Amino acid sequence: MVKIDITFDEKTMNIFQNFIGKKFEKYKSDPFVYSYSVYGIVGLYIDKSVYKLTNLTEVMNYYGAKEDVAIFKFENSIDEEIKTFMINGKMIETSLDNTISKIQIVNENQKTFYKGEQDYDVWVTRGIIFFFADGLELSFEKPVWFSEDIYR
Repeated sequence: MVKIDITFDEKTMNIFQNFIGKKFEKYKSDPFVYSYSVYGIVGLYIDKSVYKLTNLTEVMNYYGAKEDVAIFKFENSIDEEIKTFMINGKMIETSLDNTISKIQIVNENQKTFYKGEQDYDVWVTRGIIFFFADGLELSFEKPVWFSEDIYR
């Protein structure tokens, strides 16, 4: 059986855990004009630090073939790296100024079987949900495996 794990690693999960009780100041993205999705990157400004959430394709063995698979990554960053991938695009900032009370990571398990035997066990991070002290929630999600969109 082939196992594929494209979930957040332990280091990233620890970063999220350390956000509890911290101030989520704002996020920066392309404008959500025609849909609830943006392309490839969202900047998160938490507790006076900058992080980038990206969903970009990498070539990997995915279900027995070399495929372009969009992979969620969350990394420390600087403001200058939070920039649009769109030609003539302009990023906007959305202020939150809210305290994070909980973070939930949404992982999906995909299993396939051939002739009654499991041949693939795939784990994919699908989303991040931020819960705030005032009861509001904010989520960032990835759609199908090949899309570089990030949904809000």
